[in-house]
This record gives sequence, C-alpha cells and structure tokens, in this order.
Amino acid sequence: MIARESIAKHPWRWITAAVIVLILLALLAAILIVRSLLQPQRFTALLQSQLANAGLVLSVDKPASPALWPHPAVQLQGFRLSVGSATTPLLAASEARIVVPWRALLHRELAIERLEIETPRIDLEQLQTLLSHVPHNAGAPQLPRIGAGIRVANGTLVRGDEPLLFDLNAETGPLVPGTPFHLDASARNGADRGGTLSLRMLPTQQGDMLRFTQIDLDATIEHGARTRIKGDAFWRGGNAVGAALHGDLTLPAQAVAAAASTAAPAASTGALPQTSRNYALALQIQPAQGTNPMLAAIKLDGDGEHVDARLQPVALLDWWQGVLVSSPQAALTLPPLSGQAQLDAVEYGPLQMQRVRIEAGPQVAPLSASSAQAPAAGKPIAAPVGSTH
Repeated sequence: MIARESIAKHPWRWITAAVIVLILLALLAAILIVRSLLQPQRFTALLQSQLANAGLVLSVDKPASPALWPHPAVQLQGFRLSVGSATTPLLAASEARIVVPWRALLHRELAIERLEIETPRIDLEQLQTLLSHVPHNAGAPQLPRIGAGIRVANGTLVRGDEPLLFDLNAETGPLVPGTPFHLDASARNGADRGGTLSLRMLPTQQGDMLRFTQIDLDATIEHGARTRIKGDAFWRGGNAVGAALHGDLTLPAQAVAAAASTAAPAASTGALPQTSRNYALALQIQPAQGTNPMLAAIKLDGDGEHVDARLQPVALLDWWQGVLVSSPQAALTLPPLSGQAQLDAVEYGPLQMQRVRIEAGPQVAPLSASSAQAPAAGKPIAAPVGSTH
C-alpha cells in the first residue's frame, strides 16, 4: 500500500531508479560476457609465438588474468623476455598488459593490438646478444613478424648493474612485411640530458632480399646534435647491405677562446652570433661483393666546411673493439678510413683548433715529429693521416 502511494506520488523517481538498475544489470552482463570471451591463455600463447619469431622467450611468474579497464586486456605478472636460454633477461618488469582490440574480441578473433610494459629494466648486453644472433653469412634474410605493437613506459637501460638511460619511453607499431612501421622513443641520461628518436619506414620482403623504403629518421639530443635523414636501404644477408640516404645535420655552436675578441666586431656590425652549424648530409653504402668489402661514403657540406670520407664499417668496428680492449701502454692505431675534411673549428674539451684540414688514406704519408712545423698565424692546420689498411 505504501509502495503504491509512493509510486503514485513520485512516478519519475521510481522510473529513474528502474532505469539505473537495468543499466547496472546490463553492464554486469556485459562484463561477464567479455570475461568469458577474454581467455587469457589464448592471447598469452599468441604473444609467445610472435616473440619467438624474433628470437625471444616470454615467461611470467603468475597465470595471466583478464582486465577490462580502460580497455580489454590480459594482465601479466612478473613479465620477462629472454634471449634463448639466457639466465639474465633482456627485459624484466613487474607487470605488463596484452591489449586486445574490441573488434577481435567481439568477433571471437585471436588478435593483439599492442603489448604495454611498465617500468621495465632492459639489459644492453642481452640486447647485443639478440642482435648477434642475426645471420651474418650469405643467405636470404627473413623479416621477423611481430603482429602487435609495443609500448614501454618509464624504463631503464642498464649494462650489467650500471644504469645508462632513465625515463625510457618507446612505442612501435607491428613489424609485418608490407605494413608501414614506426618507432618513437625518448630517454635521458644521468645528467638529465634527454634525447628523442623517431623512425618511419616500409619493410618489404622481395625474394631473397629485405627492402626498407620510405625511411624517415629524426634524432635529437637535448642541447646537442640533430639529424634527419630519408632514403631507402636493402639487405640480402651477411654484409650485403646497401643504402642511399640524405638529409641534414645540425650541430650546436660551441664557445671558443676567441669569442671574446670577436664579440666587439660582431656587436659593431649588428651581426647575430651563430647559434648552430648546419650541414647537408649524404650517406651511400655499397654492399660487399666477392672480395670487395662493404664500403660507406659519407659527405657533409656546410658553410665553408666539407667532409668527404670513405670507410669500411666492419673494419671500423673491429678497430674500435681493439681500442676498447687494448692496454693503456699500447700504441693507438689509426682508424681505417680515407678522405678529407675542411673544418672551421674542432673542439673537444680543452682542445680547440681553428681552420683545420684533414687528409687520410693510403696515399697520404703520416707526418713525422721532426718534419712537423707550427703553422703561421692565420694559416689553416693541415693534418694528413696515414692509413692502417
């Protein structure tokens, strides 16, 4: 009787309450249906299969559980990625999420939109191990197929127990032949100096060759260098790598000891001080053929400054590794490169040189200490360098 009188007096209040109850029941039913459709073990097995194509082993501490907010996902606890049977993981995080697209979920399809990893620890040595597993012998290379994007938030890059980069954030799209790929990343070092990297390209598999077209790379170091290059590249396996890239390079201007003496003339003429140095950049890589090694040609052209160098990347890498492992008493060998450079200024810490010309190659004889003479005032410094080939 009382309920009837209340409904008669306040009909809209009861209608609103009934609608709210129906909405809550519908939401509860939807949650139960989604949880039944979202079977964590299926998506975990799919992710393991995709990562295995890239040489990675996925392991977790606890069975995966479904998550519905803010989007359908599979929650992973104690997430680790390892290279083969390595005891040290390449990447370790307390949790990760396999994001499932609504379309795939409602159509009962097995698909992954992306993998989200929070505060991971990434080991540089294990990353180098993964890259070393890439075949270096001649043969048809295959592009790993990773159908899900990857998002990393607040990561740390370490070498052993030594942290190298902090606040590492990165996001990639799927890595599938014929599909545009993107990578966006940012990080900072221990001195709070940050950097960003943006890469766009289209990978394709053409017979025994991988082609990377529409390359657009933009890299920036805070208060430092910035470069943007575009072009195409290919890889036939081993050292059969070729590329044609072009773009620009911007270097920040450095304070020199002569700045004080030039400040007055600059002020009197009203000229603004130079804030950066800009160069046109061109990089050509010729693949190894027969007994001829892979060769890279680099050109930089700026205002009165030019660099034209040729080097063998493999030989240069071997030279650098030899420098790292050599004893302090050992004589430093010259890098395996040839070419010439004309620079207005070279600065490295307390070392400052102006109007520098460098020549390197097998045809250039190195200067002996007895024959070297100090340049006259205002003359460029020529520094011929003998080759180690």
